[in-house]
Amino acid sequence: MGIRQFTEQDIVPAGQMAYDVWSYELDGVGDAFNRFIHEYLVRYYDVNRHYSWCVDEGGLDAFLLAGCKTDVGSCDTWFSHGLSGFSREERKIALQYRDYLARNSHAVRRFMTGNDVQMGLFMSRVSGTGRRLLDNLEQVCRKDGISNLYLWADATCHVSYYEKNGFEMMARFENGMLSDKPALDTCVFRKRLN
Repeated sequence: MGIRQFTEQDIVPAGQMAYDVWSYELDGVGDAFNRFIHEYLVRYYDVNRHYSWCVDEGGLDAFLLAGCKTDVGSCDTWFSHGLSGFSREERKIALQYRDYLARNSHAVRRFMTGNDVQMGLFMSRVSGTGRRLLDNLEQVCRKDGISNLYLWADATCHVSYYEKNGFEMMARFENGMLSDKPALDTCVFRKRLN
């Protein structure tokens, strides 16, 4: 099937991919809660389907979720409703993760203008599919007259990937919003398009 736009049906498989990569970060919590957090991560960044794509060749191989500065997700109701089934401690952790994502997104948006796009979540499990998605997003953005692509990446991401693909670091900070984890070194990157 190749590259196609990200759809509602991709949310759960994308959440599973995020879980497969990052579930170790939430060791000591229940599996259902861990999966909830990783699906929330996908829902949080699923804000603009025009700029969100995936590679599907018999299963979800890669996805890239992106949006404009003014795009707002609609996952708050889903998040609040889902929290009710978890313990008080798990709810506390979930709120910290929400705040962590919000702080990083805010750090990126400080640099953005109304003519920029933020890559919110970008994952690949098959070699080369991430590059295909990034090329596709850049092509769509250039056609739309978008000036810059922005993203944030923390110590759990492959920061060198972005540098190799033409992104320049704009800022670096520590995000210590997760009380049970050390502060993560986090970078804001930009790639000029037009």
